[in-house]
Amino acid sequence: MTASGRRLAVAAALLAAALGGGCAREGAGERVLELALKTAPNRLDPALAVDVAEGEICALLFQGLVRYGPDGRLQPDLARTWEIDAAGTRYTFHLDARARFAGGRRVSAADVVYSFARVLSPRSASPRPWVLDRIRGAGAFGRGEAPEVEGLRAADDSTLVLELDAPFKPFLGMLALPAAMVVPRDAIGDDPAATFDGLPVGSGPWRLEAWERADYLLLAPNPYHHRAARGLDGIRLRIIPEAFTRVAEFESGALDVLEIPNAEMRRFLDDPRRADMIQSRAELRVYYIGLNNREPRLADRRVRRALNMAVDVDALIAVLAGGEAVRAAGAVPPGLPGYEARAPYPYDPERARRLLAEAGYPEGFAVEIWQRESPEGNRVLEAVQGYLRAVGVDARLVRREWSAFKEAVSAGRVDAFYLDWFADYPDAENFLYPLFHSRNAGGGGNRSFFADATVDSLIDAASGTLDDDACHALYARIDARVHEEAPWIFLYFPKTFQLVSPRVQGYRLPTLYLGADYAGVTKTR
Repeated sequence: MTASGRRLAVAAALLAAALGGGCAREGAGERVLELALKTAPNRLDPALAVDVAEGEICALLFQGLVRYGPDGRLQPDLARTWEIDAAGTRYTFHLDARARFAGGRRVSAADVVYSFARVLSPRSASPRPWVLDRIRGAGAFGRGEAPEVEGLRAADDSTLVLELDAPFKPFLGMLALPAAMVVPRDAIGDDPAATFDGLPVGSGPWRLEAWERADYLLLAPNPYHHRAARGLDGIRLRIIPEAFTRVAEFESGALDVLEIPNAEMRRFLDDPRRADMIQSRAELRVYYIGLNNREPRLADRRVRRALNMAVDVDALIAVLAGGEAVRAAGAVPPGLPGYEARAPYPYDPERARRLLAEAGYPEGFAVEIWQRESPEGNRVLEAVQGYLRAVGVDARLVRREWSAFKEAVSAGRVDAFYLDWFADYPDAENFLYPLFHSRNAGGGGNRSFFADATVDSLIDAASGTLDDDACHALYARIDARVHEEAPWIFLYFPKTFQLVSPRVQGYRLPTLYLGADYAGVTKTR
């Protein structure tokens, strides 16, 4: 037996033991949903999770007070009900008495207080304290100036009270993010810098049975969870970075769900035999080329607009995204309240050359566009490079691995960069505040170093506006102004298409990566 075969046999034995009380039962492990991850998760501790793979798995293993369903709507999770006062600053949550950690212990309000304080602690290594830092007293606690978070307390075992410094409309939805998920104190200890000693333990509908790093993870239903799966014995998530390997594994029957890569889009979408197997959704994600607004040439709005008019984005979508994307004329994706359809910058090379001449660059100029290593990014930027050359802009493409790329871009040492932005939570604020408020210049998300007093004031006003219609109108105004100022070369909002095996029933492609829910999924043997 190969090493890989031995690992799979061990994993199957673990799964059989977990589900059969230590005794393998006939057929155990046969109803395992086979999925693929593009990247290997590094840490499965909600306080430390930072990327999509880690967040997706944490959402299966752990619970927050609230959660996102497959349709992107907020749902109760640990909290059965809650009330928010008229001022929008006091939240009272009533916990579900059924909630149990995978070991069987009941989840209490004290566990929530412990988990939140751990993320906010000055000793914590959490990269996401911003999720909770609007709680009153979080700043003083995080600086080590207070022994506890003033606005965070357990009124009793099943009641949690949170008080904010000021009203913040998206706050409830942010409590579904990994950093606000609850962990058991007895599995970690009192040191905020510590993490799980062994496999992570949560109260989610799944528990982690085996983890072979860079190979696979094996999940089994949490028998203490009221939404534990009945139609599956487990989920195996295999680490398969190469797109064509994932395609081959699906076509051979070794994977049950395949995210269709752009290069294969038309082959699958145009095949009538696959029509009943395809699920799709518009992603809460935007692709763009950020322009360093502090760089003297790019500080001129005429130059930034010229670069937008130089690129035929519709052709990029047709050729590189299989025609299956939405042209971006702003940063807020379609489907989010606050999105407003508007005319994108036209593809007009002649007008682009005139704007460059007006700005003092009749002969154009040279510019560097940085990217992280990515075959898809290479194809996009090589096309963009040709479009820019046609208007006199000599674009040199610079490729760097992610950490070097991120450090240079966040420090403002590059002219331009190719990047995308995923929604952490389905609210337009998550695209506007991090990406365009001057307070977040650099590593905070605003890597284009865009600064506009009007945008700043509108974002601040929207964050404290509790009326839905008024808030969404402000979002639309902000997005329109950002598009007008052109801090980016706006590209597109992608769509995701997945092929689902006929062996699988009840699977739903989630709107948000945190919304995967396999409770109703079944797999035929």
